[in-house]
Amino acid sequence: MTRREAPHPLRRRALFLLWIASFCTEVTRWALLIALPLYALSITRSALITSTVAMLGLLPSLLLTPLAGILADKWNRSRFMACLTISRALLLLPLLLVHDSRQLWIVYLVVATEAGLTAMFESVKNAMVPSVVEADQLITANASISLSSNLGRLAGSPLGGFVLAWTGIPGIVAAAVTPLIITVLLVLALPRARANAVTQPAFWRGASAGLQLIRHTPALRAVAVVLGLLALAQGMFVILFLLFVTDLLGGGEPEAGLLRGVQAVGGLLGGALTAHLARKLDMRRLMTYSLLTFGLLSLVIWNSASITTAMWFYAGFFTLSGAPSVWIMAAWLSAAQQATPHEFQGRVMSALFALSDGLQAAGLMLAGALASLLPTLALLNGQALLFFLAAALFWRMLATPTSLRRERSTHPINAE
Repeated sequence: MTRREAPHPLRRRALFLLWIASFCTEVTRWALLIALPLYALSITRSALITSTVAMLGLLPSLLLTPLAGILADKWNRSRFMACLTISRALLLLPLLLVHDSRQLWIVYLVVATEAGLTAMFESVKNAMVPSVVEADQLITANASISLSSNLGRLAGSPLGGFVLAWTGIPGIVAAAVTPLIITVLLVLALPRARANAVTQPAFWRGASAGLQLIRHTPALRAVAVVLGLLALAQGMFVILFLLFVTDLLGGGEPEAGLLRGVQAVGGLLGGALTAHLARKLDMRRLMTYSLLTFGLLSLVIWNSASITTAMWFYAGFFTLSGAPSVWIMAAWLSAAQQATPHEFQGRVMSALFALSDGLQAAGLMLAGALASLLPTLALLNGQALLFFLAAALFWRMLATPTSLRRERSTHPINAE
C-alpha cells in the first residue's frame, strides 16, 4: 500500500499568506535597489556616490538583524512584521523632498533604513515558517518562499527602472509603498504564534543566546560554517563577476544585467522541482549535491571564456545555476529551523543572517584587494572551489542524515 503524499504546504492558508507577503516585499526591495542608485547617478554623475548608495544596503543589517531576532522571540511575530513594514512605508516618504544633489543625504538615510528594516523582516519571516508548516515540509516551504522572492525580483527590477524613467521619484515612492500596504494586511491575517513557555532571559543576555545555541548544536554549527563560506563566495562574486563580464567576455552593463536576471529564471525552475527532490533526498544529501552542482557549474562558466564568448552560452549556464542556488537556500534554512527550538528561532535566524552579511562584506573587500594582484580567472576558480569546500564540510559535520531530527526532539529547551 503506497503512502499518500501530503498536500503541498502552500495549500496551508498561513504559508500562502506569507508567500504573497514575501513576493510583495521583494517587489519593493528590488524596485528600490534598481531605482535609487540610478537616481543618484542621474543627479550626481558620480560612480563613487552611486556605489556608496548601493553599499549602504549591506551595512545596517549587521546592527539591526540581531535586534530583530531578540524582539521576534519576545513579541508576536506577525504583528512585529506588520510594524516593520509600516515603518518601511513611512520612511520612504522623505524621498519626496529630494529634488537635486543637495538632498542626496536623504537618499542615503532612506537606503540605510530600508536595508536594515528589510533585513529585520527577513529574519522574522524565516523564523515564522516553522510555526505554519510541519517539519517534514520545511524544505518545500522554504523553496516556495524563495520562489516568491525570485518572482518579486523579476517584477521589481524592471518596475524600478521603468517607473523612475517615466515618473521620477514620486512614482517610485508610490510603486514601493503600495506592495508594503498589501504586506501589512497579509501578515496581520497570519495566525498568532502561541506564547513561549520558557522564561526569556534579560534583554541584554538574550542577544547572545542565538550564538550560544549555534555553538553548542552540531547541526547549527554546520549551517553556520557553510553559510559563512557561501557568503564569502557571494561577496567575491559581486566584484569578480563584473570583471569576468568586462575583461574575459568583453561585455558591459547590458550583458551583466542579462546574466544576473536569468539566474532568477533558473530559480523559478528550481523552486518548482524542490518538492520532488525533497521526497527523494534527505536534507544532508540535498544540500551537499546542490553545493557540488553549483560549484561545478561555476567552474564551467568561469573557464569557458577561452573557448567562447557567446552570450547565449553563458545565459544558459547562468539560468541553470539559479536552480541549485534555490535548493541550497531551502536546505540550510530548513536545517537551521529544524535544529532550533521555537523560542530561539528569531535569535538563531538573525545571527545567521548577520553572519552572512558580515562575511559577504568581507568577500567584497577581499576580492577588491586581490583583483589587482592575481589574475581574474584564478580568483574566479578560487571562488568556485569554496562551494566544494562547503559541500565537504557539510557532509562531514552532519555525519548522520537523521541528526537534525534527533537534535530537535532531544534539545532540553523545546517549546514545540
